[in-house]
Amino acid sequence: MLLGEIENGGVVDSSHQGLLFLLCVLCPPDGSKVRVGKLTPFSIGTLRNIRDFLGVKFVIKPEPVTNTVILKCVGCGMKNLSRKIS
Repeated sequence: MLLGEIENGGVVDSSHQGLLFLLCVLCPPDGSKVRVGKLTPFSIGTLRNIRDFLGVKFVIKPEPVTNTVILKCVGCGMKNLSRKIS
C-alpha cells in the first residue's frame, strides 16, 4: 500500500487530500498551490462542499507527465473568533 501511494505522487497520500484542501482554503487570502496524485471520490466531494459552503473554487490543472494534479486557490482568511487575546 505504501509503494502504491508513493507511485501516485503528490505531497500527501490519497486519504488526506481533503484535509489538505481545507487547510488551503482556511489560510489567509493569498494563493495556495498543491500537487496531489489522482483525486479520490472523497476529495472531489470535499472540493464540492468547499465550493458550496465557503465559496472558494480551486483551479485544477492535470500534469500528464507526472500523472499528478495541481490545484490552486485563494484562501478565505477565516479567523478564530473564540481565541482569547492576551
